[in-house]
Amino acid sequence: YFGSRACFGLIDAFCLTHATGWRHEDEFMKFGFSFGGGRGGYQQRNNSSDGNEDEEPFLERIKNQAAKHLRASSATGDQAAADGQAAEGTPVASQSSRGISISEAELPKVAASRAISILSKMEKEGFCGVESASIYGAAVAMPQIARSCQWPGSLLALVFRIYLFLILNFVLQGFLLSMIGEEQMKWYAFGGQMHLCDFGASVKDCPDAPNCKGPLGTTYSAPRLYDYNIWATRIYVRDSLKAVFPDKEQELMEKIDPGEYGMENYYCRFACLFLFMLSVVDDLAGTYKLARTLWYVPTGHESWINFSYPSWADKDEIRDIKDLSELDFCHFSVAGIPWYWKIFNVTCILVPKCVLWLALVRSGVHYLMETAGIVDVIVNAMALTFVLEVDEMVFNRFASNMTKHIMACIQDLPTFNTEDEETETQEESLARFYRTEVGGARWSGKFHLLLPMRFVHVMSMQLLFMFDYYRENCMRLEDGSWISKQMHLPKELDYRPLSLMFGVEGDTEDEPFWTMPD
Repeated sequence: YFGSRACFGLIDAFCLTHATGWRHEDEFMKFGFSFGGGRGGYQQRNNSSDGNEDEEPFLERIKNQAAKHLRASSATGDQAAADGQAAEGTPVASQSSRGISISEAELPKVAASRAISILSKMEKEGFCGVESASIYGAAVAMPQIARSCQWPGSLLALVFRIYLFLILNFVLQGFLLSMIGEEQMKWYAFGGQMHLCDFGASVKDCPDAPNCKGPLGTTYSAPRLYDYNIWATRIYVRDSLKAVFPDKEQELMEKIDPGEYGMENYYCRFACLFLFMLSVVDDLAGTYKLARTLWYVPTGHESWINFSYPSWADKDEIRDIKDLSELDFCHFSVAGIPWYWKIFNVTCILVPKCVLWLALVRSGVHYLMETAGIVDVIVNAMALTFVLEVDEMVFNRFASNMTKHIMACIQDLPTFNTEDEETETQEESLARFYRTEVGGARWSGKFHLLLPMRFVHVMSMQLLFMFDYYRENCMRLEDGSWISKQMHLPKELDYRPLSLMFGVEGDTEDEPFWTMPD
């Protein structure tokens, strides 16, 4: 009985939509109805044990609320008549709030005008937010949520837990980066390895091209080109034989050719550096978003957590109609931050995050520039980004389910306003389309869309860090070759994290263990 009455109620409401010319099913979902009969459909409210509850007042209340909303939404014209025309194959005209008819052919232009305007604002101004799956984002958001409700014990415990893992993340990332630096600055030298620079870059064009002389001073050829491990082993075998048979040194030098150390493909190395920069630029974007959030959000004691529900019905009816829980009415969103919290977040989160990113990119570029093999440089380009993913791994493994839920539900704060697009008429949208998108204005002011600025930024950063590598480790000969500077052994093995992370050399021996032969 209740099901049949509910069906008649839906039919009445559905007929009401046609009587008022209202066609948008998504608006009807505001009342909890779904014409598809799915999960969001009308559900029975079985609050009575004997099943005799009079549901008529409830249905009438819903129908009355629907009728009121539909009457307010019918000011855009007689859409029912337009439906009839469309069914007969005649062009459909839309009528704006001023009564000016807009043909069916013009409606896509109206939509494009509004979409372009809103999306352009989103592209230029964006949102203020935090990373939802990172320990950095949680370290910013959780204290503000706890502050918003006067530091309850449960949230306070989660804040301390987040800060504990934030420190763990700093230690792990810093330690891994310092170990990469120690390998490059100390153990490469003890292994007798010089900087790769552009050794072997022009092997296909040798002997009449730059970079055709190897670290032993001989001319490159494809059969004599090796990576450092193989090349060092061949030299070791030759030198061992010389030590065992000193009387045959001249003969051994003539008959044993260890080859030359150099890169296998210069362009592969360049492409892998580009892929590496693509990988780390996502983390840089997260850092920029954090900095932008701390700058643009209001400075004040605003709440990051609220409890609210729609006003078209009471909470219990909304919960039953839409199959919601009390947790769905708890909203987490980015809001104002007190000035002292901004200073704390900049000092203890933003600055260390920037330092770790800079150290990784500098060490990563150095490491890839020193990798000679094709397969090795491809694999290492992706493996190095593992260090920047430590913060996400720490969050996913150690954060509580409460923290994960809060961070997944937190809403960004838009820094743009779409009120103009929402209140303008269709003819105003159409006029803006013709004014800014067609004719002589088609290309005016569109250069930022034509030029991929993110690509330019990535390439600029790659070239900047490559220049830093050449400046620190290489020198240029008169013929245009880039060779390694003189190599010196380090005097000590003291562990200095910051120096190792940023490639700052310590004291070295006065005598070089390698110089470029004349």
